[in-house]
This record gives sequence, C-alpha cells and structure tokens, in this order.
Amino acid sequence: MEMKNRYTGVEDAELAQQIRSGNHRAFEELFHRYKERLYRHAYHMIPDAEICNDIIQDVFIAVWTKRKSFFIKTSIVAYLTQAVKHRILDHISHQKVVERYLEEIYDFNKNGRCYTEESVLVRELVALIENEKSELPPRTKEIFEMNREQHLSYKEIGQMLDISEKTAKKQVHNALRYLRTKLTILLFSFLILLF
Repeated sequence: MEMKNRYTGVEDAELAQQIRSGNHRAFEELFHRYKERLYRHAYHMIPDAEICNDIIQDVFIAVWTKRKSFFIKTSIVAYLTQAVKHRILDHISHQKVVERYLEEIYDFNKNGRCYTEESVLVRELVALIENEKSELPPRTKEIFEMNREQHLSYKEIGQMLDISEKTAKKQVHNALRYLRTKLTILLFSFLILLF
C-alpha cells in the first residue's frame, strides 16, 4: 500500500488526533475525504466556483493553522460544514456592505454634500474608483456605467447593446467583483476616517 493511502480507512476522530499532533498526511486525507462534499454544500449557498474553492481552502488552512486546538465536539463533517457556512455568510455580508458603500460614495459625490473633510475623502475615493474602472475591459466598463451610473436595468442595457439580459447582469457582477477586490481596504479605511 502506498504511503499516501495510509489514512484512507482511519476514523475521523483518529484523523483529528493525528492532525493535532502535526501529521500532515492525516490532514491531507481529511481534505481529500471532505472537499467535494463541502464544495457541493458551498455551491448550493453561493454558486460561484472560485469563491467556493477559496472558502474551502480557507477553512482547511484554518484547521491546519490551529491544529493543536482541533478538538471536535460533534462530527468532523458537521464542524467543517458549519465552518464553510459561516465563511460564506461572512463573505455575503461583507460583499453587501462593500457594495452598499460603493453606492453611497457615488451618491455622496453626486449630491455634492460638503462636509469638507468627508467631501475630500469622497473625491479621493471616487478618483480611485474611476482609476480602477479604467482597468476593466471596455465592454464591461460600459455596461457597469450604464447600470450603476445611468441607472438602466439589465433588460434596457440588453436591448440597447443587443445582448441578453443575463449577459448584462454577468458583466455588472464581474465589474463589482473586481472593484470590491480592489477597493475593500480603501473603503473601510474611508469608513474609519469618516465615522
């Protein structure tokens, strides 16, 4: 029997004990044993393969990093499933917060509220957003601006550009995802300074 298959028949509780003692092969077995099941669970909650894979990797990295305290009161699969669920909910919540503040920054800038310090910060953030938007593919940038700045629906954009409503929605989603990634730290720095 090959070394890599040594733990395939080992019970979960024994794997947890081996992982606590720093056994990397036991950890690899745990990962391979449950990664597909966790992926299906994650994808059911948030149908984005890249995000699901990232979340699952983060959960297993956390297990290995904190392995010395890897004591499970329930079952390992229940523990891992719950960990994935919490990370997904955190991701969704964070995503909504960042998107909401992107909208508020645009509104703040358009309405011309002048609270001096705030307006300076907003202008800087809008400039950064504009700079990051310039890195988007031209078609994605155009569709994003039509939706977020001209307030056109996906259906209206589709009709104007002769594309499907689904394609328009996907392009806006891609743009938001890119901007969220680039601007998360800046946005929260802004919030700390503002509030």
